[in-house]
Amino acid sequence: MPIINPFYKSTAPNALAVAVQTDSVDLKHWAENQIRFPNRDVVCMPAHRQLEHFSVDHALQRLGLDAADAHVIHDDNLKPHIERLDSTAIHQAVSIAHQTDGDVCHALVALGSSPIGCDIECERISLPRIAHRVMSAEEGDEHSSLAQLCAIWTVKESMFKALGPQLDFRRDLRVILPPDWNPAIETTWTIDGLVRGHRHQWKIWNKRSPITNARLWMCCGPMINPLNLCDSDSSK
Repeated sequence: MPIINPFYKSTAPNALAVAVQTDSVDLKHWAENQIRFPNRDVVCMPAHRQLEHFSVDHALQRLGLDAADAHVIHDDNLKPHIERLDSTAIHQAVSIAHQTDGDVCHALVALGSSPIGCDIECERISLPRIAHRVMSAEEGDEHSSLAQLCAIWTVKESMFKALGPQLDFRRDLRVILPPDWNPAIETTWTIDGLVRGHRHQWKIWNKRSPITNARLWMCCGPMINPLNLCDSDSSK
């Protein structure tokens, strides 16, 4: 029986994170019968890719989008969008992120009325070695903490997903952490991010996985009205 644990929900922006664990039998059954991704041959995907799609399907269900009513279609740049079967329904922008480790997947899905981006990452020990690929010297390097690198990484990924694809991570995107930023605290921050000099605000938070206890960083944005945030935390 799959374990599906929604562990964070935000209403501004509208986003949900789930931790999912399942076995190969249940995964195979879902892949053979799923209707969420009509243009993808999920059955022929490796197990970890099937698990990612399975997790996204369940996150979307918990955001109120039944698979029978809302399909996920990817464009030529692999950017997803929601295809409503009811032609009168309002089409929503969607962003999808996942982090998979073995038979556990952490998925984050965000919905919006305008382009939106989200990302979820764990504090990988490989980040310091590859930080220079996406971050300027002012943002972080191999001497920065894993938390700082992971936080900035998720913001930049969210920027790219929302406003890309013709963006360079180092040249076009800049993340400004607030002076009181304390990565040891599980809370929510509003982060300033510049995309080719244009300022946007992004929501970032960190949580412990309810399955693996790994620390996860999540980001979503750009925020349309950052002054009116209203979050509910399912762990409370």
